[in-house]
Amino acid sequence: MSDKGVDNIISHIEAEAEEEISETLLKARAEADSITKAAQEKAERETERVASNGKRVASLEGQKRIAEARINVRRKRMDSQEEAIVASFEAAKKALEELAEKGKRDNLTYKDVMFNLIASASEVVAGNKLELLFNQRDSKTFNKEMLSEARESVKKRTGREISLSLSGETIQCLGGVVVRDLKKQVEVDNTLETKLNQLKESLRVDVAKILFGDKI
Repeated sequence: MSDKGVDNIISHIEAEAEEEISETLLKARAEADSITKAAQEKAERETERVASNGKRVASLEGQKRIAEARINVRRKRMDSQEEAIVASFEAAKKALEELAEKGKRDNLTYKDVMFNLIASASEVVAGNKLELLFNQRDSKTFNKEMLSEARESVKKRTGREISLSLSGETIQCLGGVVVRDLKKQVEVDNTLETKLNQLKESLRVDVAKILFGDKI
């Protein structure tokens, strides 16, 4: 074969090789483009999923923070309400202590308060003979004349004719009275501390209703 024929064959082989190489390159490029596109689409889907999850998590986190903030606000409101109640009743306790010790405060007289406490207790304690228990101070000052006035107060309020006597015992309290029947089967604690505590508890319920409505 002449050199020219060899050259032609080599050229033909080179041409075929180049064509094959070109086709291979085109296929590879197409495949690469397809893989790249698929990867991009997958990445976009993943990004959207992450973003969606992020938004959901962020929304949940936001709701959680809002709920926590509301709880904190409610707790602070409750704390401030409780502080106000405590402060008010401490002031009331001091005022009652002053009333009991001095016998009068503003337009109130301790004697009238005491008669009202005795009369209200006598509505609960049965029997015509009732016994009164005071603290040491009041036990000394509550004389026969005051016992007579207390009986009239009970009669006016309940219509009952009763006898009242002082117990030989004394109790620890700011003031007020414990009323019981002579058999000591029923007694009513109308001491000033007890009345204050009862009022405090009822006020707490009112505060809770204001804060929580029908949810308490």
